[in-house]
Amino acid sequence: MADTVQLDVLEKRIGALESIVFGNADKDALYPKDKAPRVQCIESLLGLQSKIMAAVAGKKKITQVYEKLPELRQYMDPAYTDELVLSEDAKGEVILAEEEFLRQMASQLQAIKEHEESVSSEHVKNVPKLSGKLQELSQIHIQQQDETAEVTEEAAKLISAYNSAITNLSKMFVQWDEELTKLEMRSQSKK
Repeated sequence: MADTVQLDVLEKRIGALESIVFGNADKDALYPKDKAPRVQCIESLLGLQSKIMAAVAGKKKITQVYEKLPELRQYMDPAYTDELVLSEDAKGEVILAEEEFLRQMASQLQAIKEHEESVSSEHVKNVPKLSGKLQELSQIHIQQQDETAEVTEEAAKLISAYNSAITNLSKMFVQWDEELTKLEMRSQSKK
């Protein structure tokens, strides 16, 4: 019984494929019945399956994947996910546990709704168009930062040179003051 159902399903699928391939054209005109076909469809499928099995033989990971295919099909089945759904009490507990988070999200959504007019304004819509100009401006800004850093470095060098010159002059003035003081003391002692 199950075999006939599977055969019927297979025949329907083959019919659907034939309608896709041949469309409204007569498929028997392209494949006349009086000539024996070179390779039957089932024989070619068996040949492909044997080639796949030969390629997979000895490869543990691939065989493990093939073994897990039924489990994967089970997880993809919507009926299975419906079984995993929480009960109404559990859903209520989850909602109560996440109450503060849900309130925050609701207030944020309300704020977005209040500012929807601003978000959908022409200025915001033009942002993608202006991104090229923004990139140019950012490159100019980076260039100006580099130039400013160079000017700052040059100013620091000049200030350092100024400070060393002033320090040298101060030392010279101190030495001249000492010499002048000695000369004044000598001149007073001679008097």
